Amino acid sequence: MRILITNDDGIDAPGLHAVATALAAEGYEITIAAPHGECSGSGSSLGTLEHGAEIAYEKRRFEHLPGVPAFSFDSPPAFAVFAACAGVFGAPPDLVVSGINPGPNTGRMILNSSTVAAALTASTLGVRGLAVSCGFPPDHRFDTAAVIAISAAQWMLAHSPRRAVLNVNVPDMDISDVKGVRMAPLAPRGLLGLTFDKTPDTVRLLRFANTERLGTGTDSALVRDGYVSISAISAVVANSEGSDVATHVEGCLPLPAAGADS
Repeated sequence: MRILITNDDGIDAPGLHAVATALAAEGYEITIAAPHGECSGSGSSLGTLEHGAEIAYEKRRFEHLPGVPAFSFDSPPAFAVFAACAGVFGAPPDLVVSGINPGPNTGRMILNSSTVAAALTASTLGVRGLAVSCGFPPDHRFDTAAVIAISAAQWMLAHSPRRAVLNVNVPDMDISDVKGVRMAPLAPRGLLGLTFDKTPDTVRLLRFANTERLGTGTDSALVRDGYVSISAISAVVANSEGSDVATHVEGCLPLPAAGADS
């Protein structure tokens, strides 16, 4: 089975190498395609859609990952995933693993997460996507998250349909201390909180660890309480909400002239 590994922290980030090393040790055929550097918060951005745009990439080699093809892109992770799943560097993967991200991706703020967006981008191209996150440094536990990532990847490759996406968040503790694993809805708020400080010329973003108003049994609340949360999420899908809006908007169109062809 072929697994593509990406992230939004850059190809040299330790979280990416933790999960790549763990999955390679399980015998999977690994390829790495990730940004040159930090792209957190870029969501599903491809960087550009200009016709003829040329996105630079660089081949990389890592001594601890012998035989693993690696490519760093001058782009957000969604572009790297798009190119790899489109077969630019060989056969498309069976699974895209995004992470391990140092910082939780829970609650409705996953809309802005480029870790999660990389997995969602894979699903739009018919490839399973798995996003994996743990907590912030210095307490982050890539080792525990890597064990969970292996198990989740094994399940997805054996059981999940193509286009499935799982968002996995892991508490920062020894694997033996994890209380359990639960499927979870998205919380109204993420474990990552944001505030803003306005100056005459800038809006300064300030990050904080949020533990309040997380709901009951949500992804954020479960991770706070020592559980691994798994949320099944979907890429852009049309639904029937607002089904009468077309009739309403059509009402603003001018009536056809009398005798005009229908």
